[in-house]
Amino acid sequence: MATTLQPRTLRPAPEPLGNFIRPGYNDHTVLAQALTEGRGSGSGLIINPVHSERQMPLVVEANTAGVETILDSKSLELSSPSGYVLRGISDLPWAAEGGMHSPLNLANAAGARSVRSLAEYAAEAQMSAVLAPTHFLNSPTSPWWDIDATLTRSLRGMLDELELTQAPIYYPVMVKASSLTNPAMMTRLMSQLQSVPVDAVWLRLHPFGTGNSGPLVLKRYLQLARQLHALGIPVVAEHSGSVGVALLAFGAVGGIESGVTFTDTVNLDGLLRQPRPDNKPFSPPPRVYLHQLGAFVEASVAREFFAKRGMKALHGCQDTNCCPRGWSDMVGNPRRHFLRQRAREVAELTAMPESLRPGHYMENFLRPASDRAMRSADQEPSLARVRKRLDSWRGTLGADLEEHSSFTISPPAAGRRIRVRPSA
Repeated sequence: MATTLQPRTLRPAPEPLGNFIRPGYNDHTVLAQALTEGRGSGSGLIINPVHSERQMPLVVEANTAGVETILDSKSLELSSPSGYVLRGISDLPWAAEGGMHSPLNLANAAGARSVRSLAEYAAEAQMSAVLAPTHFLNSPTSPWWDIDATLTRSLRGMLDELELTQAPIYYPVMVKASSLTNPAMMTRLMSQLQSVPVDAVWLRLHPFGTGNSGPLVLKRYLQLARQLHALGIPVVAEHSGSVGVALLAFGAVGGIESGVTFTDTVNLDGLLRQPRPDNKPFSPPPRVYLHQLGAFVEASVAREFFAKRGMKALHGCQDTNCCPRGWSDMVGNPRRHFLRQRAREVAELTAMPESLRPGHYMENFLRPASDRAMRSADQEPSLARVRKRLDSWRGTLGADLEEHSSFTISPPAAGRRIRVRPSA
């Protein structure tokens, strides 16, 4: 007698964690290739309107591929001394008529006109999301709190009017990390975020990132992110680099953002101070990603490093879909190698149950990485600081696991409207 097969219920695929890429001036070609191949492009691209001629073709391909296209409002640059003088910033359609953005020249009708220009640009360029025009906050009484709330509400209304009702608004929080130890500052932040129609919080804490993530700073970041989970919307770590992967694993954030081998650290000093007369921006060559360590080195250093005994086997890319010629492709095409390895790191965590992600990260990356770094630092002295950094993360995150048998988890940054209206 034939056995009747019973239908099986399939477990739904987990929502993807966010892997947002901020293309630099020379990154459009490798990202276009990644989009056409369907791998390594991340879950979203932050589009710089100053580089529109180079980056706008990415928007069409990304939208077709289901990759988010997020318009950077450049609000920090428009409102900071060194940012405003950068090429193309003052020419943006939503730049204020009175010069550098300030609470005074963004009040009332002038602010509304600026936001309308921003929303119309997003609609015309077919962006799928917008970074809200928020500003650097240095105290709980800063006039920017009320201005930012008004601009964000106005942006939501303008996008809806332009039939972009499904376009998320992501809210950058740009503050000094130390300021959030002030209870008044944290209370104001939570109240602000509950009052505006936003779909994710993007943290740009100064200073923070792969190179600025000592034990106290990392612990503070974990605590802050878990407080923000009460909002019920995703938290994204801006400019976080490799430490962002750790934050993803521990559920502190639902997405991470960085540039292509650069922009993995937040340091706002250069924008907030007065511009230097001899300050000329330039695009440095891409760095080589040593994915086994979550660290970057200059290409010249990488060539010497791989020439030393045992380093090809220890750190060379073994993924033939990424680097068919191993370490030489890592050095020869560092942008592609980084994009594919970062995508792999995020995809591995996405595929795992939330409760298993911290242990997986500790045992399958952090512990072996710190062990590898000890041997590698003997061959390349500049990696000594990487070894110290990994050991510090290992201690801090290990203690966090011991302290918390369970902790709250940020929703994944899935690129969809989360909050239709602000809570009362």
